Amino acid sequence: MTRIPALGIAITALCACLALALLTGGRAHGSPLPVVDPTVAADRSVEPVVLTGANFPDWAAPSDINAKLPLTDLKDCQTFDDKCAHNHYAPPDVEINPEDYGYPEGVPTDRLLGYRWDGKRFVQIPFQVDKMFTRYLDNSASGFSVYSGEDQHTTYEFPREGFRFTKSDPSNPCLAVPDSAAAKDPVRGLDTNDELAFMSSDAGAQAPADAKLPAGISGVREVRVDDPLNPGAGPHYAYVMKADTHGPRPAYNASNGYVSYQRDPNADYFEHSESSYSGYGNAATGIVCDASGHVLYGPDGKPLIQKRRPRDYATVTTPRYRFRYDGRWLMTAININTADDGQTISPAAAVFGPNIVDRWKARAFQQDPSSKTPCCGFEEEDTHWGGSSTLLGERVGPVRTIRETWGADSGTNVIRREVFYRDQMRIKSFLRVHVIPPLDGIYAQWDFAAGRVNRYFNSNVPNGVPVDGQNDTAFGNLDDPCNDNYNGNNLGTVGNVQVAGVPIPATPLNGFDPNQFYRQLYQTAQICKTPYPYHQSINLGDPTFGATNASLQWNEVTGPNGTMVDRIQVDKATDLTAGGLAQSTMAIPYYRDDSCFDDGTGSDPGPRLRPGSRDEPRTASDGTPRVCWKPSNGIPGPGNDHFFQGDIGTHGLHLLFQAESDNARLTVPVDEIVSEWRMVMLPNANAGNLGEVYGREFEKPLQATVMSYSGTAPGADNGPSGGNSGGTGGGPDSANGQASHTANSDTSGDSNTKAPPYSAAAGAPAKVSRINPLGLPSNRRCVKPRRFALRLHQPRGQTLVHVKVFVDGALVRSARGRRVSRVVVPKLIQADQTIEVVARTNRGRLITERRLYRGCPRKITLSARRVGAKRKHHKVGRRGTGRRGRRS
Repeated sequence: MTRIPALGIAITALCACLALALLTGGRAHGSPLPVVDPTVAADRSVEPVVLTGANFPDWAAPSDINAKLPLTDLKDCQTFDDKCAHNHYAPPDVEINPEDYGYPEGVPTDRLLGYRWDGKRFVQIPFQVDKMFTRYLDNSASGFSVYSGEDQHTTYEFPREGFRFTKSDPSNPCLAVPDSAAAKDPVRGLDTNDELAFMSSDAGAQAPADAKLPAGISGVREVRVDDPLNPGAGPHYAYVMKADTHGPRPAYNASNGYVSYQRDPNADYFEHSESSYSGYGNAATGIVCDASGHVLYGPDGKPLIQKRRPRDYATVTTPRYRFRYDGRWLMTAININTADDGQTISPAAAVFGPNIVDRWKARAFQQDPSSKTPCCGFEEEDTHWGGSSTLLGERVGPVRTIRETWGADSGTNVIRREVFYRDQMRIKSFLRVHVIPPLDGIYAQWDFAAGRVNRYFNSNVPNGVPVDGQNDTAFGNLDDPCNDNYNGNNLGTVGNVQVAGVPIPATPLNGFDPNQFYRQLYQTAQICKTPYPYHQSINLGDPTFGATNASLQWNEVTGPNGTMVDRIQVDKATDLTAGGLAQSTMAIPYYRDDSCFDDGTGSDPGPRLRPGSRDEPRTASDGTPRVCWKPSNGIPGPGNDHFFQGDIGTHGLHLLFQAESDNARLTVPVDEIVSEWRMVMLPNANAGNLGEVYGREFEKPLQATVMSYSGTAPGADNGPSGGNSGGTGGGPDSANGQASHTANSDTSGDSNTKAPPYSAAAGAPAKVSRINPLGLPSNRRCVKPRRFALRLHQPRGQTLVHVKVFVDGALVRSARGRRVSRVVVPKLIQADQTIEVVARTNRGRLITERRLYRGCPRKITLSARRVGAKRKHHKVGRRGTGRRGRRS
C-alpha cells in the first residue's frame, strides 16, 4: 500500500469539511422534506403478493436445517488459485431433513393452483411456487477466497445452474454443457420457506361460502389482500387450491404467463471471461469461441486455451417492458410498451419503444478511472465484475423470472438477484466484500439514454428537474482535480457562467463553485505532481436535492418513451444483519446529470472506446474533437464517437465506505449488507410526479392473510392455515413481523362470524376415501374438549401394526400390535388443533393423514352458573331437567 502525503490528506479533509459545511446550510431551493402524502392512493396493481409455505402450516413440511463450520475450506485449499475448486456448493457439516425423522412430506408443489372468483365460478390465475433451500457458496480458486471463505446463501431451486456449465459438448467444443446436475431442495414437496406468488391485480371478489369448487380439488385456502395505505378500498381475495392426484393441472406456465425469459441462440457458447485483475473470480480454462460459435486460434495455429464461461446473454419480456442482458453484470436496455393497457397477458403482443437506458453501472474504490487512490484500483461492471462472475441460476415461471449472478472481482461471494414481474423488476444485492476505505466506497446506479428521457423527480424535488446533461445538484459532485478534461466543468454556479455557450442552471451558492474551488486548491498545492498523488472524483451527497439516506428516497425518470419509478430499501427484517445495518446508514442517494463526466463505461451518448481505462481518446474516428452532448444535438445515433460517454439522469446509491461485510469467515450472515432495488415500469409518457403513487410500497406493503375456506366439494380439507404474509416482500419474516395464525375462522373466512355450535358427532367415523384413507372423523363441525377416540380403517388386504398420533406436531400417542384399530387422543383444548396420524401396515406401507379440528367455544352466562350451582346443592328434581342439565 502506498503512503498518502500529509498535505494530500489535509487538502482532501479541507474540501470534505467545506462540502459538509455547505450541506448544513439552509435549503435554498425551498424543496420540502420528503413526507408521505396520505391523500395520494398507491397503485397496487403493479405489485405481486408473495407468501411462504409457513402461511400454510398444514400443507407444508418444515424446511431443512443445516450448518457449516468456519475455516473448513482451508483443509482442501491453501493456494487460492486454479489448483483449488472453482464455483461450487460446499456440503454442510450438519444437515437435518425433517422427512428423515418421520415428518410427513409437504403437498407436491405442482398440485398447488391459484384461483379467483369471477362472480359465477372459480377461474385459474397465473400462480407460481418456487422452492427454496440453503447452500454454502465457495470459490476457493479466487485470489480473494482466503478472505471471503464460504457463505451461507438461501435461494431458489434453479432448474439451470449456470456455474456448472464448464465442460464442452463432445460434438462441439464451443457449446457449454453442465459438469453435474442442478441441486435440489432436500425437502420434497412444499416446505415452510418455499414461496408462492401471484399478482395482486389478479385477486378479485370474495367467493360465497357455498361456492362450488372445481372438480378434483381436495383443499382450499382463502387469501385476503388488504392495502394499509387505502383501507377504504376494501379487501380482495385469491384462492390457493390443492388438487388431488387426478385433479386439474396448472393453466399457466413459463410459456403463457406474464414473463418470458429467452437466452440468446449463442448464449451457451464459451467466450473468454476474465477480470482485468486476473486472479479474481477465476474460471476453469478451455477452448474459447467467437459469437458465431467458431473456435478462436492463437498465432501458433492452435486453439486458444483461456479462462472461459458461457456468454449468458438473454432477454426478458413482459407485456409492459423488455429487458436486455449483454452478459452477467451488463444490463443494457429497458424498452417500455407505452401502449400497454394492462389487460393483455401475452408478452408477444407487446410493442416496445426505444431503449431508455445506457446501462446499469457499478463502481468500487473510485468513481471514474482517472482518479487515484492510495490502495486500490478502479473496478466497474464491464471489464471487472462481468469478467469475474458466473451465473448461480435461472428460473422461469408464469408470474416471475429469477436470475442470480455470483461473484464480483474481490467480492467472491457477492450475489445479485434479479426478479422480473409483469410491471416491475427487483434487484436484490447480497454485498459480501472486504474492507473498502472511505472516499470513495461503492456505487450502484442507472445511467439513462440521452434524449430518451427528459425529466427527473425525487422525494426532495417534487417539481422535477430537466434531464439535459447539465448538472442540477449544488455541491454533491466534485471532479478529479488532476484530470485536465474537467477544467471547464462548472457545477455550482448561479447561471451567469456558460459552458460551450449553454448557461449553467441556477443554484443557491451565489456564484461560488465548490467543484472548481476543490480543483484549484488541489492544483495550487501541486499534489498532482507529487510522487504519491492521491486524487479523486468524489460524490458527497446534496441535501438540497436528495435525502440523507438512499432508503428514504424514491426516484422517477420520465419522457416520451415511458416512465420508471424506483426505490432502494431493505426487503424484510431478516435481511438486516448486525454489522450490515450500521453500514447501511452510510448509503446516500446518488444523482448526476452531466454529459461531460466520464465514468469509464457505457455507450451513450457516445461509446466508451476504452472501457475502464484512464486514456480515453479525445478525438473522434474522423479526427474531430469529441464534445459533451447537449439536447440541441438531438438523439445521438448508436456508436457515435463524436460525443463523450457522459452521465444522463444517472441515479442510484453511493455507499460511502465499507468496514467489512464478508461475514468474517463465519459462514453465516453477521455483517453482509442486503438491500433491494424495486423499479416500476409505466407506459405513461412524460408523466408528472408519480412517486407517491408507486414509490411507497416499501413503507406499507400489501397485507395478505391466509384463511380457511370450504366450498361445496365433498371431502375438501377446510382447516384454517392462517397467517399474515407481512407484506408482498416474502412472507412471515418480512419487515412487518412474524406470521400470526388465524384462529377460529369459520368456513366463510370472516373472523367476526360466530363459530358453529358444538357437535358431539365430530368424533364419529367418516367415510373412507382417497383423501381420507384412515377414515379419520369429519372436521366439518367443531369438537368439544374431551378425549378423542380415533377408529382407524384398515387398508384392503393389510392391517395397521404401528400408529403414531401427533397433536400440533407433538407426539401424544403411539400404539403397536397385530391390528391397531383404535387410538385415544388426550383431551383437546378449546382451540384449533391439527391431528396427524402416521400409520405403518404389516406390509411396510406408510400412510400419513393430517386434519385440523376446531374447538367449540363454550358460552357460560351468569344465569347458567346460577342454575349449575342450584343443581349441585339440590340434586332432587324432575328427571327431564336433570337430563337437560347434564347436556348443558
